[in-house]
Amino acid sequence: MNEAQQNLLLVRGAIYALPDADRKGVELAAVKLREVVALHNDLGKMAIVLVASELAAEE
Repeated sequence: MNEAQQNLLLVRGAIYALPDADRKGVELAAVKLREVVALHNDLGKMAIVLVASELAAEE
């Protein structure tokens, strides 16, 4: 298992531990983000990375 796969398992575990309403909210947001990627392909991926980087820079 590579590092990216390990990180994915950690994130999924953290989401699984959330209260049901929060977990459902995360799942809905993930569906919407996947729709952005499906609609915009690589540009959608870049947009998600941009927003994630902006959020990380805020901390």
